Amino acid sequence: MESTSTNNTFPFRLFSLLFTAIALLILGGAWYVGEERINGELELARSNEIGTVVMGVRRLDDELRAPFYQLRALVKERAIRQAIDASGKLSEQGMATAFASLLAFNEMYDKVRWIDQTGLERVRVNEVAGSPEIVRGDKLRNQSDSYYFTDTMRLKPGQVFISPLDLNVERGKVEIPHKPILRLATPVQDDNGEARGILVLDVAARYFLDSFTDSLIGARDRAMLLNSAGYWLVSPHPEDAWDFMFQRKKTLGSAYPEAWKAINRIPSGEMEDASGLWIWSTAYPLKVTDTRAIADIPRWLVVSHLPGSELATIRTDVWTSIGINTLILLSLFGILTAWLARALNGRTRAKVEAAKAHAEAAVANSLAEARNRFRLVVEANTNGLLVVDKTGRIVLANPALERMFGYGPGELLGQALEILLPESVRLLHGEQFTNFMGSPTARPMGSGRDLNGRRKDASVFPVEISLSPFTENGESYVDAFVADISERKRIEALHQQSEAHLRLLLQTNPNGLLVLNNTGRIQMTNPALDEMFGYAPGELLDESMETLVPMASHTDKIRMRAQYMEHPAIESLGVELDLNGVHKNGCTFPIEVRLSSFDEDGRTFAQATIVDTTRRRAANRPSVYF
Repeated sequence: MESTSTNNTFPFRLFSLLFTAIALLILGGAWYVGEERINGELELARSNEIGTVVMGVRRLDDELRAPFYQLRALVKERAIRQAIDASGKLSEQGMATAFASLLAFNEMYDKVRWIDQTGLERVRVNEVAGSPEIVRGDKLRNQSDSYYFTDTMRLKPGQVFISPLDLNVERGKVEIPHKPILRLATPVQDDNGEARGILVLDVAARYFLDSFTDSLIGARDRAMLLNSAGYWLVSPHPEDAWDFMFQRKKTLGSAYPEAWKAINRIPSGEMEDASGLWIWSTAYPLKVTDTRAIADIPRWLVVSHLPGSELATIRTDVWTSIGINTLILLSLFGILTAWLARALNGRTRAKVEAAKAHAEAAVANSLAEARNRFRLVVEANTNGLLVVDKTGRIVLANPALERMFGYGPGELLGQALEILLPESVRLLHGEQFTNFMGSPTARPMGSGRDLNGRRKDASVFPVEISLSPFTENGESYVDAFVADISERKRIEALHQQSEAHLRLLLQTNPNGLLVLNNTGRIQMTNPALDEMFGYAPGELLDESMETLVPMASHTDKIRMRAQYMEHPAIESLGVELDLNGVHKNGCTFPIEVRLSSFDEDGRTFAQATIVDTTRRRAANRPSVYF
């Protein structure tokens, strides 16, 4: 009886020895798998946030190039130079017309001004409801106390002052609705070298801020744009933006002092604190354009904040999955161990080792599954991705990158990174890579200049690259995201060619061309028409169509024009009239007019083609005065 009782007793000691050892191994393996998966998920999230920040910085720089070059070109325009040199009412009208033309064709500009050397606005054209409006008389203001006037007057000719980005203020109050403005200004001189004040181009910043927001794609709920003082210009919480305009003290520094201290320490970087993961890069718009021409480059910060709650969710999801699998594995193994302990009490150790091997295999399978998931993430990425070691040798290249450069699977492994670069830059790149590894930081490449890759067949194509260093097992590596931008470059070239063809067509057409709005105001003329009627380029803009016809027939022609605009001939040229036009010197001459119409933004415009028929007008044909 005593022996039977002993045999039926559960072997707790044997069970404890078997289960404890294997359970610790399972838990250790589960911990390792969990850490690997978490690191992989966090690395993927970090790479996505870096890409978002890089794209935001690049978009800001791209959007500000046009107004910078526009202002520098504006100083050299004939009408502008005449006004600066002559300083008469007629010449100032020519300048106003040129300003109006600029605003008519560039919706991103809010106003253009010439402020003379005393600080008085001499010419000002505002954008109002989509159309230019010339400001006259007592509505012109004295800006001698404005910071942008005093700062710009200190510059040398050709230099450009770029103001801080703020909200427009009219008569001492912030304009409602809020209108973000960025001012570009440059000093001007007359032909004698005397200071004649400044030209100011007010950029409606909502356009490039919207473009910046669009570039954030899926990160709009956590990405932001700050000024150098830490105030929000673009925020996931709109109520936080522009606080400095209302003497409110809420900044990133006051909300997240530790993060702000790190952001202020280096231009680009990342850190993780209790609030989450911070990734940032400093944007210096137009810094690479012409540093000698820009007097005061603004400093903005593009910041992405992945909240700690999202990082915690990533970790929780991984540990939940690992925990469930581990619990199931431990439960199964506990049952198995109990059965083995009862059945094999006192028997060979080999059976116990077999159970241990089974548990180790389960852990190995979990590890293999985690690594396989990481491999799938890399291979499924549609962007080119490669990883190089500290010597510049390729240790990983995903299928998208291999296809992009024309290599077969695995063909790039172990190759020097320079195999993907044109021969002309390989030596320089080797030096740059060595310098980069000496002080590795996440950075974009190609901002402000062209980068090219070299395929296996030696063909060269344009690319964009972002770099991100990391360390694994004490070894330094760099991962690079590579994008083929050939199609974008091709489309940009076609667009530029199309615009050039259109400008050439307007400039070289031998017939006079003009466009009228529905009130009869001239919106566009070509050189042939200006010459036909004796006007300078741009002089007819915003003038009434009746300027070009005899005074005696103004009333009839206003009525005829109104009738035409009510029922325009849209399908063809249609309406042909023999009329008389009036030259600027007062002389009349016979003309033939062909009218057509078109709609743009819900408004109807008339297009007129005008031919001087002096030479072929029949002597007996009666004149119809327009």
